Amino acid sequence: MRNQNRVGAIETVFDGYCFRSRLEARWAVFFKTANIRYIYEPECFRLSDGKLYLPDFYLPQVNMRTTEDKGGIYVEVKPTEPNFDKMDYLFDLSRITGKSVLLIVGMPAFTGDSFDTEGCGHYEYSWKPPDYEHWDCCMMFMKCFKCYRVRVDFGGCCDPCEYCLKNTGEESPCYTNHPSLVNAVKVARSYRFDNRPPSVKKFTKW
Repeated sequence: MRNQNRVGAIETVFDGYCFRSRLEARWAVFFKTANIRYIYEPECFRLSDGKLYLPDFYLPQVNMRTTEDKGGIYVEVKPTEPNFDKMDYLFDLSRITGKSVLLIVGMPAFTGDSFDTEGCGHYEYSWKPPDYEHWDCCMMFMKCFKCYRVRVDFGGCCDPCEYCLKNTGEESPCYTNHPSLVNAVKVARSYRFDNRPPSVKKFTKW
């Protein structure tokens, strides 16, 4: 199973990957510029209905609603607002993997001076055992000003970084307007792709 909105998609080469669409490539530019480790199309999963599903991205060092290590999140990218009644496969992915799933609609963008997205935003799809599906809207990437860890949280949330609080006792804020996130949006939106052949992909731990 792949994204259904593929009409007119432009395959695009960036960072050693050949992306199926220019939109996915722009999010890859955002992740790389913001120093967020990403893996494109990490692995295929068989869902409960027997269909195969290949998530767009896996972010191993980003977690839902916390900066503590929880195993990362999966990300699905859509160009336009989807039929949310047909997105239950994201809950299924969360149930199978034990990880939260983030649905992103549209390109990286700004709301005022803060990071956001075009389209209708970010949505959390999480399976909370036993048998509880957790969905939320207005989710955003946030970065800690001290340890630089990234979490995805509700847009109005201003809780301190859990990692810093636990390890140093400091209440360091995580905000959507962290300079690296703001800069990453600017770079992603203006990036000129040349579609050179992909090279070997390597990551360095941040």
